[in-house]
Amino acid sequence: MSYFMNYAIQLAQMVEGQTGVNPPVGAVVVKNGRIVGLGAHLKQGDKHAEVQALDMAGENAKGGTIYISLEPCTHFGSTPPCVNKIIEFGLSKVVYAVKDTTLPSEGDAILEQAGIEVEYQYTEDAAALYRDFFKAKSEQLPEITMKVSVSLDGKQATDMGQSKWITNSDVKQDVYHLRHTHDAVLTGNGTINADNPQYTTRIPNGKHPIRIVLSRSGNIDFTKQLFQDSSSEVWIYTENEHLKSPNANVKIIYLTECKLKDILKDIYKRGIGKLLIEAGPRVTSEFLQTHFIDQLIIYYAPKIIGGSGKNQFYQTNDVIDLNHATQFEIISTELINQNLKMILRKK
Repeated sequence: MSYFMNYAIQLAQMVEGQTGVNPPVGAVVVKNGRIVGLGAHLKQGDKHAEVQALDMAGENAKGGTIYISLEPCTHFGSTPPCVNKIIEFGLSKVVYAVKDTTLPSEGDAILEQAGIEVEYQYTEDAAALYRDFFKAKSEQLPEITMKVSVSLDGKQATDMGQSKWITNSDVKQDVYHLRHTHDAVLTGNGTINADNPQYTTRIPNGKHPIRIVLSRSGNIDFTKQLFQDSSSEVWIYTENEHLKSPNANVKIIYLTECKLKDILKDIYKRGIGKLLIEAGPRVTSEFLQTHFIDQLIIYYAPKIIGGSGKNQFYQTNDVIDLNHATQFEIISTELINQNLKMILRKK
């Protein structure tokens, strides 16, 4: 892989989680072996990465090459097609790492007709960035990561509800970064009442996710610190049409029936492209029995809690035959100060 392409992918990775329902993209313009322009898509509705890089390069772009992590767009959205901008600046070559299967027209043909050489340089690191994006766009649902912190025997809390510091402080720091790379974090009202969390990003200049709370009944204790915190908005999904917001930072979203798919579709329409689920056993188990989860992250603490299992992170009413058990594949493992982080995807 060209190191110019590597730079473009790194730029895309840096803005992951801040582009809403748009993909994170990086671009690098090169002329005579020298970088003359850099760009990344910084937020939904803003200039695309190619435009950012070309604007920086200016006249130096003419006759140069642009390296892009994703095939340049060919449609009018909130901004004009990037292929038009590339043609306008007189580039001689376009190199991209991933084909955009959601485009309405063939970008390669448009560019080649304009006399621009096009090279598709497939790169797995870039493909990993967009795999869930393509699925999310086609289904109009957010990319979903579920995170759970548990003991070796799968408990999120003791039978008495004690859950603080099952995993260690280094895991907490890793979770803060996870929140930073997602548009929103979703939980249940039961977790708010039990743990009184804030779901903020406690890292320097970190991006705080929108906090989404599920509560069919709308029996909300607005004195909990999440509702008092103004770091980011709080959205409450409820079937209680009489529930009122205590302040402008809390939005009440009323649905006649709070089905998961309807909630997720509404979340996507509101601009949430990457959603993190941090919840208790009830909400966690409900999601794990669906096809909505793209990625599961489990943090295991090296301790055994025991008890009845009422706070086991995955619970079902039915006993599942082993032949029908949901299968995962392990993508990566990492030891975080004696706690194990495991990233999995459904097979």
